[in-house]
Amino acid sequence: MSITAFLQTRYGRGLRSRAEIEAHQSRAMARFRRRIMPRSPFYQDHIDTPLHALPRMDKARLMESFTAINTCGIDREEAFEVALEAERSRDFSPMIGRVGVGLSTGTSGQRGLFLTTPRERRLWAAIMSGRFWPDLRRRQRVAFFMRADNALYRSLSNPLLRFEFFDVTQGMDAHLQGLGDFAPTVLIAPAGVLSFLARAQSEGRLAVQPQRVVSVAESLGPSDRAAIARAFRTQVDEVYQATEGVLAFTCPAGNLHLNEAWMRIERDVVDPESGAFCPVIHDFTRESLPLLNYRLNDVLVPDETPCPCGSACSRIARIEGREDDMLWWKGPDGPRLIPAEAIRTMLASLDQAVGDYRVVQHADALTISLEQVGPDTEAALRARVSELARQFRVAPPTLVVREGLPPDSGFKRRRIRVATDQMSLAEDRRSA
Repeated sequence: MSITAFLQTRYGRGLRSRAEIEAHQSRAMARFRRRIMPRSPFYQDHIDTPLHALPRMDKARLMESFTAINTCGIDREEAFEVALEAERSRDFSPMIGRVGVGLSTGTSGQRGLFLTTPRERRLWAAIMSGRFWPDLRRRQRVAFFMRADNALYRSLSNPLLRFEFFDVTQGMDAHLQGLGDFAPTVLIAPAGVLSFLARAQSEGRLAVQPQRVVSVAESLGPSDRAAIARAFRTQVDEVYQATEGVLAFTCPAGNLHLNEAWMRIERDVVDPESGAFCPVIHDFTRESLPLLNYRLNDVLVPDETPCPCGSACSRIARIEGREDDMLWWKGPDGPRLIPAEAIRTMLASLDQAVGDYRVVQHADALTISLEQVGPDTEAALRARVSELARQFRVAPPTLVVREGLPPDSGFKRRRIRVATDQMSLAEDRRSA
C-alpha cells in the first residue's frame, strides 16, 4: 500500500479550487507524457499531441489496439486466455508475470480487458482504504461481493485488514450463513446485492453490523440507498468504478465527486437542458493500459452547487445509466431525455405497493413490469405517465403494464433500459 496516497486521501485537504485542480492535472499529465507514453507502441508518436487531438477511444477500439496500447508487452489473445480461464475455473490468482488481468461484465455489449501492475494495485488500495477504512485502531474485515475476484481487490489485504471474496455467481442465499459468520466491518457490493442483503437483514435472516457499506458496479437509486441505510444503520457510500478505473466516490459529506485527482475528465454533453454528459477521460495514473481521450457510454448528471466537504472536484447529482439505456420520448422539436430519476420518482409515488420493477422502452412502447400489480395500479400508472409527458412536453409512449419481473440478462441489474434491437429515438438524437 502507498502510505503517501493513504495519508493524503484520509487527512489531506484535497483540491479546493478549479485552478488547483487544473494545475495538478497539468503537472501530472506532463509526467505521464514523459514517463509512460514512450513505453506504449501506440502512443509513443503522440507524446506532444494535444489531448483533444489524440485518437478518440472507446471500449471497442481499446480492445482492438490492446496489444499496441499497453506498456507491459502483453498480447491481447494471451490476456483473454488467462482472464477467461480464471472465469471458467473461478480461480482468479493467475497473472501474467506480476500483472493482474481481468474482464469486465460486458453489459455494454463487449467484454473489456483490464490490467493492473503492483504499483497500480497499491495506489488503488491506499486510496480506497484511506477513504473507507472505518477505524485505524482496529483490525477490519472486508466482505466483497462481486462476479469475479482479482489481484486488484486482493491488494486491500494487509496485517490489519482481512479480505473475503463472495462470488455472486453462486447465488445469494448460499452466502448468508458465511457472511454472518465473517461479521464484516466493511461491506462492499453492487446495489442489487446490497438491497438483497438489506432485505435479509430486515427479515432476520442475516445479522451483521458493518461500520461501512459501499455500493459499487451499479447505479444506486435513492429508495435503495434509504432501505440499505435503514437495514444496516449506517450511511451508504458509493464508488463509481468501471473497467476504466475509479471515476468517482462519495466524500465525507455523502456526495459523489469525480476523481479529478487521478484523471482529467471532460464532458461530452448529451442533454444541454440538464447538463447530462458522457465522461471523456485522460487517466494519468493508469500506467499499464493508458486511457487517453477515452469516452465512456455512462450518462452523468452534474450538481453545480458547492459541497460542504470543501472539495472542488466536480460534484455528480446522479449516474443516470448507460447512454444506450436513456429514455428519449418524442417532443415537438425532436427527442427529449426523460431522466431515470423521473421514472423512479413516478413509481415511488404510487399509492399501491409495487415492489421491485423493470422498465423497458421498445420503439414507442414502454413496458413496466412490477412485482405486484393491484386493481388500480395500471390506471394510476397511465395517469402518471401522461403527467410526466406533459411535464417534459413530449408525447407519451404506449404503455404496457405486466405483473412479475422478467429475468435479468446479466450480472448487473438494469432496472430501466432500452431494448437492444430498437434504439431509434436515441439514434435520431445523436444524428440531430
